Amino acid sequence: MDVKDLKYFIAAYEAKSFSGATGTLGTVQSNVSLRIRNLEDFLGVPLFKRLHRSVLPTAQGDVLYRHAKHVIATMDETERAIRQNRAA
Repeated sequence: MDVKDLKYFIAAYEAKSFSGATGTLGTVQSNVSLRIRNLEDFLGVPLFKRLHRSVLPTAQGDVLYRHAKHVIATMDETERAIRQNRAA
């Protein structure tokens, strides 16, 4: 699992679709689908129920979303702190 996987997951979760996440991420749907599938394989659980034109998070997807948001926020905060420290 890497940070980019989590960012793709968050974008799909919030857009409620893989295609909707593409605009936020600046990529194509196949990349989003692949990242989500890799994340599901790594974790060993489905994160979304795939519907015709949308996705619904599973219970495990809801748990991951809460944690992923925290991880990304912490990483962003860390990056800002390091960059500010470098400039000082």
